[in-house]
Amino acid sequence: MRAFPGRRGFIALGIWTMYAAAIAVALAQVGSAPSAGSGRPLAPGSPAALIAQHDCWSAKAPGDMTGRLPSHAIIATGATGATPRYVDSGLTGKALDQVFEGEDHGLVVYAFCR
Repeated sequence: MRAFPGRRGFIALGIWTMYAAAIAVALAQVGSAPSAGSGRPLAPGSPAALIAQHDCWSAKAPGDMTGRLPSHAIIATGATGATPRYVDSGLTGKALDQVFEGEDHGLVVYAFCR
């Protein structure tokens, strides 16, 4: 057994670190939504603005969604810095798989929506 993982190990570690950083950024953006009375406007097209506009959630689902699957989501696809967008059931299914089943579809999932 080697003490150092070697070149391939460092590459894998770098990929996982970038993936974890992307998730941390996504969670920070979702959690940074201003409160209704803060007076700070939401940036158009930002995850927080899309969440507010489409009545979405990023933590525990609302009570009226118990036993129901969300039909929409706020996600970004592709490379880091991709624009978040409101999507229909096709990509929402992939977002659910990625969040709850651990499948990697290359999405950044910000929230789920009714």
